[in-house]
Amino acid sequence: MSYISLNDVLIMSIVYCSIFYMNQIDLNADQKTLDGLVVKQAVRDVVSKHPKLSEEALLYFLSDDFSNLCNRNDIESDGIVEAIKELNTYPVLSKKRLAEDVCRMVDGYFGLYSK
Repeated sequence: MSYISLNDVLIMSIVYCSIFYMNQIDLNADQKTLDGLVVKQAVRDVVSKHPKLSEEALLYFLSDDFSNLCNRNDIESDGIVEAIKELNTYPVLSKKRLAEDVCRMVDGYFGLYSK
């Protein structure tokens, strides 16, 4: 009969905790990446030439989902909402250029890389 020593149990516990902690870091990083991609797409959709898509994207920025995303990532949502509303008042070509500038800022904050 084989016995497991207390030292073996402690070592296995440390290993399992380390694996669990590393998986939690990966999950948090994945969530942050997904959140950044959602924000980027919503910004691009706001400046879409398709009115329905643009309107739906604007509504997203006013939604609880967006507010929760901001809370999860320590972002002040009110400033973003006002900036998106103002962005929507520009002519189409200006909106597209400014939206890409916003997307680059989103890339920087969320650690994403854009084409």
